[in-house]
Amino acid sequence: MRLIIQHKTLYRYDDAPKNLIQVLRLWPRSDAHQRVVEWRVIAPGKLTAFTDAFGNLSYTHVMATPKAEMALLVQGTVDTQALTSGALGVDVADQGVPPRAYLVPTPLTQGFPRLDELTRKVLPEGMRNEWDALALAKMICTAMPYTAGSTDITSTAQQAFEGGNGVCQDHAHVMIAACRFLGVAARYVSGYVEPGNSRAAASHAWVDLWLANRWISIDVTNEVFASEFHCRLAAGRDYQDACPIRGMREGGFEEHLEVTVAVQTVQR
Repeated sequence: MRLIIQHKTLYRYDDAPKNLIQVLRLWPRSDAHQRVVEWRVIAPGKLTAFTDAFGNLSYTHVMATPKAEMALLVQGTVDTQALTSGALGVDVADQGVPPRAYLVPTPLTQGFPRLDELTRKVLPEGMRNEWDALALAKMICTAMPYTAGSTDITSTAQQAFEGGNGVCQDHAHVMIAACRFLGVAARYVSGYVEPGNSRAAASHAWVDLWLANRWISIDVTNEVFASEFHCRLAAGRDYQDACPIRGMREGGFEEHLEVTVAVQTVQR
Protein backbone atom coordinates (compact mmCIF):
# COMPACT_ATOMS: atom_id res chain seq x y z
CA MET A 1 0.00 0.00 0.00
CA ARG A 2 1.19 3.54 -0.70
CA LEU A 3 0.07 6.27 1.72
CA ILE A 4 0.14 9.91 0.60
CA ILE A 5 0.08 12.12 3.68
CA GLN A 6 -0.24 15.84 4.33
CA HIS A 7 -0.27 17.30 7.84
CA LYS A 8 -0.55 21.07 8.36
CA THR A 9 -0.48 22.91 11.68
CA LEU A 10 -1.40 26.60 11.61
CA TYR A 11 -0.48 28.61 14.71
CA ARG A 12 -2.15 31.92 15.55
CA TYR A 13 -1.27 34.01 18.61
CA ASP A 14 -2.92 37.07 20.13
CA ASP A 15 0.50 38.70 19.99
CA ALA A 16 3.79 37.65 18.42
CA PRO A 17 5.61 35.37 20.92
CA LYS A 18 9.33 35.08 21.58
CA ASN A 19 11.79 32.21 21.85
CA LEU A 20 9.71 29.34 20.58
CA ILE A 21 11.27 25.88 20.88
CA GLN A 22 9.64 22.58 19.93
CA VAL A 23 10.49 18.93 19.49
CA LEU A 24 8.98 17.51 16.30
CA ARG A 25 8.49 13.76 15.91
CA LEU A 26 7.14 14.00 12.41
CA TRP A 27 9.37 11.69 10.39
CA PRO A 28 8.07 8.11 9.86
CA ARG A 29 10.01 5.33 11.54
CA SER A 30 11.94 2.83 9.46
CA ASP A 31 10.81 -0.67 10.36
CA ALA A 32 9.84 -3.99 8.88
CA HIS A 33 6.53 -2.84 7.47
CA GLN A 34 7.09 0.66 6.09
CA ARG A 35 9.53 2.57 3.88
CA VAL A 36 9.69 6.31 3.32
CA VAL A 37 9.57 7.14 -0.38
CA GLU A 38 9.56 10.91 0.01
CA TRP A 39 9.13 13.12 3.09
CA ARG A 40 9.46 16.81 3.91
CA VAL A 41 9.12 18.83 7.09
CA ILE A 42 8.71 22.52 6.24
CA ALA A 43 8.81 25.11 9.02
CA PRO A 44 10.10 28.65 9.56
CA GLY A 45 13.13 28.95 11.81
CA LYS A 46 15.88 26.41 12.44
CA LEU A 47 15.40 22.64 12.29
CA THR A 48 18.04 20.29 13.74
CA ALA A 49 17.67 16.54 13.34
CA PHE A 50 18.44 14.04 16.11
CA THR A 51 17.38 10.57 17.22
CA ASP A 52 15.76 10.43 20.64
CA ALA A 53 16.17 7.80 23.36
CA PHE A 54 13.39 5.63 21.87
CA GLY A 55 14.83 5.53 18.36
CA ASN A 56 12.52 8.19 16.92
CA LEU A 57 13.96 10.47 14.25
CA SER A 58 13.15 13.92 15.62
CA TYR A 59 13.85 17.61 15.11
CA THR A 60 14.35 20.56 17.39
CA HIS A 61 12.53 23.56 15.95
CA VAL A 62 13.77 26.93 17.23
CA MET A 63 12.60 30.48 16.47
CA ALA A 64 13.81 33.59 18.30
CA THR A 65 11.15 35.94 16.93
CA PRO A 66 8.11 34.01 15.63
CA LYS A 67 5.34 35.89 13.90
CA ALA A 68 1.79 36.07 15.22
CA GLU A 69 0.81 33.52 12.56
CA MET A 70 2.92 30.68 11.18
CA ALA A 71 2.47 27.30 9.59
CA LEU A 72 4.25 23.95 9.90
CA LEU A 73 3.78 21.56 7.00
CA VAL A 74 4.61 17.87 6.73
CA GLN A 75 4.00 15.94 3.53
CA GLY A 76 5.23 12.84 1.82
CA THR A 77 4.72 9.29 0.65
CA VAL A 78 5.24 6.06 2.57
CA ASP A 79 5.02 2.48 1.29
CA THR A 80 3.64 -0.04 3.77
CA GLN A 81 3.22 -3.80 3.88
CA ALA A 82 0.42 -5.87 5.32
CA LEU A 83 0.94 -7.33 8.77
CA THR A 84 0.01 -10.88 9.80
CA SER A 85 -1.97 -10.60 13.04
CA GLY A 86 -0.30 -7.27 13.70
CA ALA A 87 3.18 -8.79 13.96
CA LEU A 88 6.02 -6.34 13.36
CA GLY A 89 8.84 -8.71 14.20
CA VAL A 90 11.84 -7.34 16.08
CA ASP A 91 12.32 -3.64 15.42
CA VAL A 92 16.03 -3.21 14.71
CA ALA A 93 15.83 0.48 15.54
CA ASP A 94 14.82 -0.42 19.09
CA GLN A 95 17.75 -2.67 19.97
CA GLY A 96 18.98 -0.04 22.42
CA VAL A 97 15.60 -0.01 24.22
CA PRO A 98 14.82 -3.44 25.70
CA PRO A 99 11.13 -4.35 25.96
CA ARG A 100 11.29 -4.36 29.76
CA ALA A 101 11.77 -0.57 29.60
CA TYR A 102 8.11 -0.42 28.58
CA LEU A 103 6.96 -2.11 31.78
CA VAL A 104 7.57 1.02 33.85
CA PRO A 105 4.39 2.99 34.68
CA THR A 106 4.20 6.70 33.86
CA PRO A 107 1.81 9.35 35.24
CA LEU A 108 -0.37 9.02 32.11
CA THR A 109 -0.45 5.21 32.18
CA GLN A 110 -0.64 4.49 35.90
CA GLY A 111 -2.85 1.50 36.69
CA PHE A 112 -5.88 1.65 39.02
CA PRO A 113 -8.04 -0.96 40.80
CA ARG A 114 -11.12 -0.82 38.54
CA LEU A 115 -9.04 -1.43 35.40
CA ASP A 116 -7.07 -4.22 37.09
CA GLU A 117 -10.35 -5.90 38.08
CA LEU A 118 -11.83 -5.75 34.57
CA THR A 119 -8.58 -6.87 32.97
CA ARG A 120 -8.43 -9.93 35.23
CA LYS A 121 -12.08 -10.68 34.42
CA VAL A 122 -11.51 -10.54 30.63
CA LEU A 123 -8.18 -12.39 30.72
CA PRO A 124 -8.14 -14.59 33.84
CA GLU A 125 -5.19 -16.58 32.46
CA GLY A 126 -3.23 -13.52 31.41
CA MET A 127 -2.37 -12.43 27.88
CA ARG A 128 -1.37 -15.58 26.03
CA ASN A 129 -1.53 -14.36 22.43
CA GLU A 130 -2.53 -11.54 20.09
CA TRP A 131 -6.20 -12.58 20.14
CA ASP A 132 -6.26 -11.96 23.88
CA ALA A 133 -4.98 -8.46 23.10
CA LEU A 134 -7.94 -7.84 20.81
CA ALA A 135 -10.32 -9.05 23.54
CA LEU A 136 -8.76 -6.52 25.91
CA ALA A 137 -9.12 -3.76 23.31
CA LYS A 138 -12.81 -4.59 22.93
CA MET A 139 -13.34 -4.36 26.70
CA ILE A 140 -11.66 -0.94 26.77
CA CYS A 141 -13.72 0.47 23.90
CA THR A 142 -16.95 -0.88 25.40
CA ALA A 143 -16.15 0.75 28.73
CA MET A 144 -15.08 4.08 27.18
CA PRO A 145 -16.46 4.64 23.65
CA TYR A 146 -14.63 6.92 21.26
CA THR A 147 -15.94 10.46 21.79
CA ALA A 148 -14.11 13.33 20.07
CA GLY A 149 -13.19 16.18 22.40
CA SER A 150 -14.02 14.25 25.57
CA THR A 151 -10.47 14.54 27.00
CA ASP A 152 -7.28 16.50 26.46
CA ILE A 153 -3.56 15.73 26.27
CA THR A 154 -3.17 15.91 30.06
CA SER A 155 -5.86 13.29 30.78
CA THR A 156 -4.56 10.17 32.52
CA ALA A 157 -5.70 6.63 31.78
CA GLN A 158 -7.71 6.60 35.01
CA GLN A 159 -9.40 9.95 34.35
CA ALA A 160 -10.46 8.94 30.85
CA PHE A 161 -11.63 5.48 31.88
CA GLU A 162 -13.64 6.70 34.84
CA GLY A 163 -15.12 9.46 32.68
CA GLY A 164 -16.50 6.75 30.39
CA ASN A 165 -15.30 8.32 27.12
CA GLY A 166 -12.05 8.85 25.30
CA VAL A 167 -10.12 9.27 22.08
CA CYS A 168 -7.37 7.16 20.57
CA GLN A 169 -4.75 8.60 22.93
CA ASP A 170 -6.83 7.53 25.95
CA HIS A 171 -7.53 4.07 24.54
CA ALA A 172 -3.80 3.60 24.06
CA HIS A 173 -2.97 4.76 27.59
CA VAL A 174 -5.58 2.47 29.16
CA MET A 175 -4.39 -0.48 27.06
CA ILE A 176 -0.81 0.15 28.16
CA ALA A 177 -1.85 0.31 31.82
CA ALA A 178 -3.79 -2.97 31.50
CA CYS A 179 -0.91 -4.72 29.73
CA ARG A 180 1.57 -3.66 32.37
CA PHE A 181 -0.78 -5.03 35.04
CA LEU A 182 -0.52 -8.37 33.19
CA GLY A 183 3.27 -8.11 33.04
CA VAL A 184 3.28 -7.44 29.28
CA ALA A 185 5.53 -4.69 27.94
CA ALA A 186 3.58 -2.12 25.93
CA ARG A 187 4.47 1.10 24.15
CA TYR A 188 2.51 4.04 22.74
CA VAL A 189 2.66 4.64 18.98
CA SER A 190 1.78 7.90 17.22
CA GLY A 191 1.17 8.18 13.51
CA TYR A 192 -1.38 8.38 10.75
CA VAL A 193 -4.10 6.07 9.47
CA GLU A 194 -6.28 6.09 6.39
CA PRO A 195 -9.52 6.57 8.32
CA GLY A 196 -12.03 5.00 5.94
CA ASN A 197 -15.04 4.04 8.05
CA SER A 198 -13.06 3.76 11.28
CA ARG A 199 -13.65 5.71 14.46
CA ALA A 200 -10.22 7.35 14.20
CA ALA A 201 -9.17 10.60 12.60
CA ALA A 202 -6.25 10.60 10.15
CA SER A 203 -3.88 11.55 12.98
CA HIS A 204 -3.93 8.51 15.24
CA ALA A 205 -2.41 6.56 18.15
CA TRP A 206 -2.22 2.85 18.90
CA VAL A 207 -0.16 0.34 20.92
CA ASP A 208 2.64 -2.20 20.44
CA LEU A 209 2.73 -5.23 22.78
CA TRP A 210 5.75 -7.48 23.32
CA LEU A 211 4.45 -11.06 22.92
CA ALA A 212 6.43 -14.21 22.05
CA ASN A 213 9.59 -12.17 21.41
CA ARG A 214 8.03 -9.86 18.83
CA TRP A 215 6.02 -6.66 18.74
CA ILE A 216 2.29 -7.00 18.03
CA SER A 217 0.61 -3.78 16.91
CA ILE A 218 -2.99 -3.19 18.09
CA ASP A 219 -5.26 -0.35 17.00
CA VAL A 220 -7.25 -0.23 20.23
CA THR A 221 -9.78 2.37 19.07
CA ASN A 222 -10.86 0.22 16.13
CA GLU A 223 -10.35 -3.13 17.93
CA VAL A 224 -8.15 -4.44 15.10
CA PHE A 225 -4.53 -5.21 14.37
CA ALA A 226 -2.59 -2.32 12.85
CA SER A 227 -2.19 -2.82 9.13
CA GLU A 228 -0.82 -1.41 5.90
CA PHE A 229 -3.23 1.51 6.39
CA HIS A 230 -1.17 2.72 9.38
CA CYS A 231 1.95 4.90 9.15
CA ARG A 232 4.11 4.95 12.28
CA LEU A 233 5.79 8.18 13.37
CA ALA A 234 7.11 7.62 16.89
CA ALA A 235 6.97 5.22 19.83
CA GLY A 236 7.53 5.67 23.55
CA ARG A 237 6.18 4.92 27.01
CA ASP A 238 3.17 7.24 26.56
CA TYR A 239 1.91 10.30 24.67
CA GLN A 240 4.59 12.56 26.11
CA ASP A 241 7.37 10.40 24.62
CA ALA A 242 5.80 10.01 21.18
CA CYS A 243 3.61 13.06 20.51
CA PRO A 244 4.22 14.60 17.07
CA ILE A 245 4.74 18.16 18.38
CA ARG A 246 5.70 19.30 21.85
CA GLY A 247 7.23 22.59 22.95
CA MET A 248 7.07 25.90 24.74
CA ARG A 249 7.26 29.60 23.98
CA GLU A 250 7.62 32.97 25.69
CA GLY A 251 4.64 35.33 25.43
CA GLY A 252 2.04 35.35 22.70
CA PHE A 253 -0.91 35.19 25.12
CA GLU A 254 -3.50 32.73 23.77
CA GLU A 255 -2.49 30.15 21.16
CA HIS A 256 -5.02 29.07 18.54
CA LEU A 257 -4.27 25.90 16.54
CA GLU A 258 -5.78 24.71 13.31
CA VAL A 259 -4.66 21.19 12.38
CA THR A 260 -5.56 19.41 9.16
CA VAL A 261 -4.41 15.89 8.25
CA ALA A 262 -5.18 14.04 5.04
CA VAL A 263 -4.21 10.46 4.21
CA GLN A 264 -4.83 8.95 0.80
CA THR A 265 -4.12 5.38 -0.25
CA VAL A 266 -2.89 4.08 -3.60
CA GLN A 267 -2.42 0.42 -4.46
CA ARG A 268 1.16 -0.26 -5.61
